Amino acid sequence: MGCISPYYAPESLRSLKPNPKWDVYSFGVVLLELITGKVIVSDELGLGPGGLAGEENNRALRMADAAIRPDLEGKEEALLGLFRLGHNCISGVPQKRPSMKEVQQALEKFPPSSSSSSTSYFYGHG
Repeated sequence: MGCISPYYAPESLRSLKPNPKWDVYSFGVVLLELITGKVIVSDELGLGPGGLAGEENNRALRMADAAIRPDLEGKEEALLGLFRLGHNCISGVPQKRPSMKEVQQALEKFPPSSSSSSTSYFYGHG
């Protein structure tokens, strides 16, 4: 058997019938990779029960990719929320993963970036 992609939900290897929770898992992997700048293995994050307890904001900032860390200072609560969302998406138990609708609703609760340059980059005006 060849290399198994980290984007595949673990249970996808045992079932031929696709499940929407597989997409949630893949999204969680991508989200965490964007935040950390690393290929994610869920055990490495230490986000299990109590994994980010104590010093949560500082730890979340240290786990973030060094390239984006300066932009995240003062936004540690949002960063922590993104880490938690990503961790929930990659739960080893598919039933514990949120639906994509719940992921969308969670993302909509995050404040937009105050940077007008990022807005113009994504929307082509500014």
